[in-house]
Amino acid sequence: MTKRAFWLVAGFGLGVTAATRARRHLGQLAPSGSALQVLGDRVRHALDDAVHEGRDEMHRREVVLRTVLAAPGQPDPGR
Repeated sequence: MTKRAFWLVAGFGLGVTAATRARRHLGQLAPSGSALQVLGDRVRHALDDAVHEGRDEMHRREVVLRTVLAAPGQPDPGR
């Protein structure tokens, strides 16, 4: 039973060590402008732009709603 536990722990340790080294070496070997990195940057920028656009529109609509609710009977300034 102790042999199994020893080899289990030894195998786990070797696996973790190998995975860590492989990840480090693959990171060094990958080109700096790889297609996945460029695609990730484009997606991140597109999401940032969408979030900012949504927030701007939310603030614009809030101003319109506050104007309409503050002065009932007035025409909607957004239309």
